[in-house]
Amino acid sequence: MVSEIANVLENSDDLERQLRHLFNKNSNDEIQDKVHTKKGHLPDKVFMARNSFLTDLLEINHIQTIYHIFIALLFGLFVNSTTYDMIHTGQTKMGFDLIIRGFANIHILLFMWICMFFTSCFIYVMFHIWASLIMQLHPQSFYIKLWNKICLGLYLMHVATFVYLFTYNLVIYKLTAVESVAILCEIMRIVMKTHAFVRTNVPIVLQYKPHTEADAPIPEFSKFLYFLFIPTLIYKNSYPRTKSIRWGYVCKCFIEVFGCIVYISFVTERFLIQEFREFGLKSFGWKEIILIILGNGLAGILVLLNTFYAVLHSWMNGFAEMLRFGDRMFYKDWWTSTTYSRYYRTWNVIVHDWLYTYIYKDMYENVVPGNKLIAKLTVFFVSAVVHEYILGFTFRFCFPILFIEFFGIGVAISFLKSGHKVIGNAAVWYGLGLGMGIGISAYALEYYARLNCPVEDSGLAAYFIPRSIFC
Repeated sequence: MVSEIANVLENSDDLERQLRHLFNKNSNDEIQDKVHTKKGHLPDKVFMARNSFLTDLLEINHIQTIYHIFIALLFGLFVNSTTYDMIHTGQTKMGFDLIIRGFANIHILLFMWICMFFTSCFIYVMFHIWASLIMQLHPQSFYIKLWNKICLGLYLMHVATFVYLFTYNLVIYKLTAVESVAILCEIMRIVMKTHAFVRTNVPIVLQYKPHTEADAPIPEFSKFLYFLFIPTLIYKNSYPRTKSIRWGYVCKCFIEVFGCIVYISFVTERFLIQEFREFGLKSFGWKEIILIILGNGLAGILVLLNTFYAVLHSWMNGFAEMLRFGDRMFYKDWWTSTTYSRYYRTWNVIVHDWLYTYIYKDMYENVVPGNKLIAKLTVFFVSAVVHEYILGFTFRFCFPILFIEFFGIGVAISFLKSGHKVIGNAAVWYGLGLGMGIGISAYALEYYARLNCPVEDSGLAAYFIPRSIFC
């Protein structure tokens, strides 16, 4: 008995040491992520070799058990739902049919992605031509100013044309919602990547002095190509690299991605489609709609957690491992946030770093020097517009719920602080559930309202006028 107690205490001490080491290692991430390089300027992003937060946590047996329990719960939910469907309808609805219909035009999706990839490489060609001529002209020459303006105009025209053409094509080819969101996210990823490359390298070329420096500051195409695929939106000429590729770990990551997709499809079919598919065909009262929205908070949290794990953990780690990209801090411990301001900084570190570096930092240092409020509002506005653009063309209608949640409610609650950790963390989680419930319910209502209540007018006004209010 004494030996058993000693073993328990020893294991408890070991767990405590592991947790303390892990949290001490990550507690200063927000300081280590960025360092000051110039006096009077905001700190810059710094890359270092490190694992994702959950990768370290899941090495602890006790935490890994929670992961196993979550898998068992999902399996139990599938079994219960399948049994219910077989008894009542004689067929199963596990979400696979929704996935198959969602990727019905995958050949068009892949073709458009290949076209986007080769089009994005044109940015490097444009940059190389601009930089080569810049270094041959006199710094004070009239022609260099004219050349800069011409190239800036061509760059802006390229970005606008790129976004317009591929958005137009996904509408013309009538891609499904799943395919549309994949294309739209890829459009924004490439735009953010190319802007990061141009924004980082243009000042270096402009400061180049041909008589004092040996090598021209034009990155090789291989560096641009590597940057296009690695899971970061901040351009550097070099990144921390791992020594080898663990192909077993890569397979595990993409199996997890597929599992999360199946589960999201299952939740969508079971909780969302089931609730709203008859909206517009039968009467729905406001009380009934409110109860459905509040009840969808749990479904919203499930979608949120699965999307987070699939994209920001499994997908990013899989690509990082294949490309030997060392910095795996794609997110931080956002689930412990006691304020929304911290949640925004830690939920998606990849996008947050881009917004901080190329929007917030540029606004604060160059556009409105020293004004953090305007810089912050600009970041929220850009984020809200991009999210609304993605959802608007995914569902083919404008229903600015997400814009209001981001730029209205999101800005307001970012200033709120809680002096109590338990209350603050609980409030963040409740807000996430309520926000997701409102968001997915509102878009589902509008989607089925337009599907079940078609109108003859298909002009621009029909895109903006909500059908669910009048249906």
